[in-house]
Amino acid sequence: MNRLLLSRILLSFILVFGSAMSFVLDWSRNHLLNPLWHPHARFHSAVLLFFFAGVAATGLWLLWRENDPRAGVTAAAALSASYWMPFFFVPLVLPQASYWAGTPGHEPHFHGMIFYPNLLVIGLFLMLTLIAWGIGRKAA
Repeated sequence: MNRLLLSRILLSFILVFGSAMSFVLDWSRNHLLNPLWHPHARFHSAVLLFFFAGVAATGLWLLWRENDPRAGVTAAAALSASYWMPFFFVPLVLPQASYWAGTPGHEPHFHGMIFYPNLLVIGLFLMLTLIAWGIGRKAA
């Protein structure tokens, strides 16, 4: 398999799976359907899900166009990274936000430290995005 194809497949997976899983995980009782959420917060969260689906579709289109494949790889990687990166810093710039969607004070712990499973998955998506971009930018 050539480098460009590998990069495209990896980025396609990240865009499609990331968008689909965002819907599956966020359209749930601990996010959008949480009765404690303000209705306008639900509105914005739902808008973000649909926006990400549109961004993912745009990334796929750019990724698989034939006229400039390296630009498509870079654009798809940039779109992916622009969605996933803020997960790491939003609670730092908005202290009222939390990495944890469950009951406050009941965060999971690993070896005595708070562990956020979502950040592990998002970190994996970011790492795969960078790997796919690195592979694809050297191709073609």
